[in-house]
Amino acid sequence: MPQVPSGYTVSRVAVEHRGAYELVDGTGEVTGALDAAARRAARTPFDYPTVGDWVVRSTEPRHDRRVTITAVLARRSLLCRRAAGPRARPQLVAANADTLAVVTTPTPAGTGSVAGSAAPDSAGHRIEWYLTAAFSGGARPVIIVNKIDTVSNAEHEATVDALRRRLGSAAADVPILSTSALDGRGLDRLGALAGNGATVALSGASGVGKSSLVNRLTGADVVPVAPLSPDGRGRHTTVRRQLVPVGGPDGGTFVDTPGLQDLIPWSGDLGAGIQAGRPDAASGLAQAFPEIAERAPYCRFADCSHTVEPDCALTAAAAAGELAAERLRTYLELVADMAGDRFDDQRSPR
Repeated sequence: MPQVPSGYTVSRVAVEHRGAYELVDGTGEVTGALDAAARRAARTPFDYPTVGDWVVRSTEPRHDRRVTITAVLARRSLLCRRAAGPRARPQLVAANADTLAVVTTPTPAGTGSVAGSAAPDSAGHRIEWYLTAAFSGGARPVIIVNKIDTVSNAEHEATVDALRRRLGSAAADVPILSTSALDGRGLDRLGALAGNGATVALSGASGVGKSSLVNRLTGADVVPVAPLSPDGRGRHTTVRRQLVPVGGPDGGTFVDTPGLQDLIPWSGDLGAGIQAGRPDAASGLAQAFPEIAERAPYCRFADCSHTVEPDCALTAAAAAGELAAERLRTYLELVADMAGDRFDDQRSPR
């Protein structure tokens, strides 16, 4: 715990609003806002608090019955994506998460899809985007196959097998858990991820059941959910990120996030607020695609694009069947998606 001046304390950001933050600590909940000096000093989105951040704030309200936030403490991890839109800008998803739990759904026979998507390629790419973002930001990725009550055991096992094949060599470092928010199967293992005060960020496409999992773990309807749509799919209900404590005094915290259809990892700098020694986009890609990282140094050219150059170790391995061609295609598409992440470091509105 850092030293804080008299009249101030440390709280955690539970919910982020436009210009305001719901803060929680041992004394309860308060609403806070960034003080004028901190706002003037903010140069990039990384200088503002986000859900999961620990902040220094006044103990007494100052303006509009809000306490003032004077500092954002160093982050041990940061999940960040490229914001939607033509201009490359970072969007902070969650800070200080120990685990990123990527929630998906099983594949009914004959559909050939996972992750709540009708398109297998986009579903697979989405999962790999999440994993790269987790590795890049210092969080441990875990895949949660939810709604296993909706398919047969054979369909469930086929989904898990397909995911392992899709992840290639990365599968060894990415646990896959199976859950049912309806009947409670697997929730003990999911809840254990948040043991001993850990923080778990839940993410994934809309309708995969993230909010239902949180409600089941807390034993209360703390996050709104919607009934299934007429075609049996889940509906989008979460509209903001929020921190939800689970497990009582010895438990931890879940961060429920809105359905992010595209989580293109941010490849630029993650700001000065991350503690030294953090991972980066390059190491995140290497962990998400280890079989590619192992072979790339053997390409003839150091700046090989792994497409048309002669003596490319990756295209040669794919042609020989030593590297899955789909893994290489996904890697190259992800690199292309991330290539535009260069943020103009000028003061600008969030």
